[in-house]
Amino acid sequence: LKISKKIMAEASSLVGKLETEVEIKASAGQFHHMFAGKPHHVSKASPGNIQSCDLHEGDWGTVGSIVFWNYVHDGEAKVAKERIEAVDPEKNLITFRVIEGDL
Repeated sequence: LKISKKIMAEASSLVGKLETEVEIKASAGQFHHMFAGKPHHVSKASPGNIQSCDLHEGDWGTVGSIVFWNYVHDGEAKVAKERIEAVDPEKNLITFRVIEGDL
């Protein structure tokens, strides 16, 4: 499974894309359900990549909600505060916008 994340920082003109490949033992629908509705469970499924995920505002899987991630990228601990921009279960789509943290 290839996970793509478009990164757009509000405070600057930085726009980019972060991609990673992660092996999972789940269907696309199951993965979307976990990532959109229960992202705090992602750290249990992939502890080497995601340390934690906390809801700062709103409800899990709801547009406008703010989620804070602690993760590892290239062996370095990182953080990201993101806003959920779109959710479409039929397309297994969730879109986040990075609003603070490491890019």
